Amino acid sequence: MKDHSRAVRRHHDARLKKKRQYYYSYRQGRLSPRQLGLVLHTPALCSCYMCGNPRKYFGERSVQEKRWMQTVEE
Repeated sequence: MKDHSRAVRRHHDARLKKKRQYYYSYRQGRLSPRQLGLVLHTPALCSCYMCGNPRKYFGERSVQEKRWMQTVEE
């Protein structure tokens, strides 16, 4: 059973905020607290064809699926 206590959630939030504080701020410095909260829950800026899942846009397998298929076929 997973531990979903408030302390664990706060720990992971703080850990991810520290890790992601420089994600999109290479021009502006640090992110504001509001922007940091948004990046905490949605780390990807967009879901365009370059950033999104290749299965959705091109009908091909993702990198993980290709890797898995190579191990299965051997």
